[in-house]
Amino acid sequence: MATDLASRLDVGDVVRDLSDHARVLFGADRGAVILLDAEGRVSSPGGTGFTEDYLAAAREIEAARLAQRDIPPRRPEIVLGPDALRSRTPVRAAAVQEGVDTLLIVPLVDGHELHGMLHLAHDRPYRWREADLDAAEALAGDAAVAVRSARTFSRMATWAAQLQSIQRLGARLSGLTDVAAIGHAIANELRQLIDYHNVRVYRVQGDDLVPVAMLGQVGEYQDETPDQLRIGVGEGITGWVARYRVPQLVDDSAKDPRAITIPGTEPHLDESMLLAPMVHEGQCLGVLVLARLGLRQFTEDDLRLLVIYASFAAQAMANADAAGRLRQQSAALERQLRAQQELLRITESILTTLDQRAVLEQITDRLGSLVAVDNMAIEVVERPTGLLVPLTARGIHADDYMAPWEPGETGIATWVVDHNEPVLIEDERTDPRVNHFRSIGEIEGSLIVVPLLGPHGAAGVLTLERLGTEARFDEQEFELVKLFAAQVSIALRNAESFQAAEVRARTDDLTRLLNHGTFKDWLSRSVAAREPFGLVMIDLDGFKRVNDSLGHQAGDRLLREIAAAILHAARETDAVFRYGGDEFVVVLPRSDEDGIAAVAERIQAAVAGVGGEGTAWHDEGVSVAASVGVASYPADGEHAEDVLLAADRACFVAKRRGRGRVATAKEGRALAGELALSEPTPVDPPSLPDAEGVVTA
Repeated sequence: MATDLASRLDVGDVVRDLSDHARVLFGADRGAVILLDAEGRVSSPGGTGFTEDYLAAAREIEAARLAQRDIPPRRPEIVLGPDALRSRTPVRAAAVQEGVDTLLIVPLVDGHELHGMLHLAHDRPYRWREADLDAAEALAGDAAVAVRSARTFSRMATWAAQLQSIQRLGARLSGLTDVAAIGHAIANELRQLIDYHNVRVYRVQGDDLVPVAMLGQVGEYQDETPDQLRIGVGEGITGWVARYRVPQLVDDSAKDPRAITIPGTEPHLDESMLLAPMVHEGQCLGVLVLARLGLRQFTEDDLRLLVIYASFAAQAMANADAAGRLRQQSAALERQLRAQQELLRITESILTTLDQRAVLEQITDRLGSLVAVDNMAIEVVERPTGLLVPLTARGIHADDYMAPWEPGETGIATWVVDHNEPVLIEDERTDPRVNHFRSIGEIEGSLIVVPLLGPHGAAGVLTLERLGTEARFDEQEFELVKLFAAQVSIALRNAESFQAAEVRARTDDLTRLLNHGTFKDWLSRSVAAREPFGLVMIDLDGFKRVNDSLGHQAGDRLLREIAAAILHAARETDAVFRYGGDEFVVVLPRSDEDGIAAVAERIQAAVAGVGGEGTAWHDEGVSVAASVGVASYPADGEHAEDVLLAADRACFVAKRRGRGRVATAKEGRALAGELALSEPTPVDPPSLPDAEGVVTA
């Protein structure tokens, strides 16, 4: 059905096919489409089964809704029937009067544009299922696209017919697409039709009449300049003709009360004039002016001829304007195509970047190749405060964009983050949401500000600024930036998901410390890079008895508290790992022997403090202690396994000396002959309750 609708190039055919398809699809007895157009007109070009009274009532209802800018929801609405909400709406009343049993109204929505309403009625009871409503909504969406396409085709067909008419009537003028060239062609061709001394071709530009061509035959006219001839609409005889669109034959221009003297010319010159407006579709595009020295030099026939020629000239000018717009649109479409191709290439690069900050830092370089800007900035949302923090900026005012926000300060960037909505501001001076830089003040320019979405809302905001008034941002650039931001948002979510997975893979679930695999990787990379480090091996004393006497949940809680104590005792530059079971490892980058010993003693004391007086563990009779062994690279081994084994032996020595002791790799080597350790496997020696029955850990 969608394919059939899309193949229709006439709106009437689309509407009739939609009504027929919908009635067949849903077994409806009646179907009609009420169409709306951009000018506010309402029509019902196709339908089956409904009376004209009902269609007239439906048109009136939609016209009233359109006048009140009441946009219906996208979802189909059951107006009459067993599943309908009880309400006294005009359309329900019309349906009851029509004598139908059920009535469904489906909006024809394309994007945010409402094209019309599909009315489907059954003369017998009918229950609308959710699947039916979904199908109706989908069919209506396809129909809305088909209506828009048919209307676009119709407009294009009309333009083509107009262009053919111009080619037939305009002859040589129709082949010209440049306003200046048309003006000069008019000036030259008129000389073959009407005898004159001077011709001027004016175009209306805003409130002014600007000469685009002029040709003087005698000395009085040969020295005129465009600046001299420029006048306002309504000024002088020429301005009067432009305003009122009435051709004029002036026998004596000097005595005409509307006349004004052109600066630098003789004020009381005997001169006759012919003036005809170039009117196209009710709009004055310009004025043709002929002048001849002497009084009563032109006739009514001359005026009629000039009026006819002005109509050709107006068509040619309109054609040139349309061609100019088409060239601009074509150039814009070409730029958009190139930009989208570049966007695809850029997107591939961004989507393969799995670091959030790297994604954000790539934006300024990548987007600069798509859209011309004077300033570009990225600000990130700081979690959990929600404050905007400048990340990077480039352009004329980069330093101002990098300045931190004052407490409580707001602007368009904070508005975009709060509303999670992109904004195009064509004139930043007139938008009250724009917070102008204090060092610069208000400046001319346009802005595009879009949110960069993360998994939990706006992760940042991208601001683009183009200064001046000549080349403001347009809708196409806005759409391109939004599309780019959407791709960046996907990359941000991918990066955050990857980082979260990476953190989970590197972290111990129970203690939230780095895990055994991460430790082994860190150890291997450090040795491969030959970076000196210290190693502190921590083995809890008799921890198994805590699990046996108090349960594994208590043991897990104790492990978490000990992990936190070790983390707190270590330095900021140190890395703390859970090695396995009740064993922990701390890596101390670039530390000497004294530094390693000091950290080891601090860790041993911190672990003991977990079960110290005043703690819940002390109250439950748990005495917490750990045996600690230390080693360093490369002093105690040139390979990762050697350093780890040295720390392990030292830990074993500390454990043999009694609970809560620290031993060095040197002490471990002194007993190497006695110990049988050949690989890192810390072992707890047998432990028994002390004389008072205290459980040790």
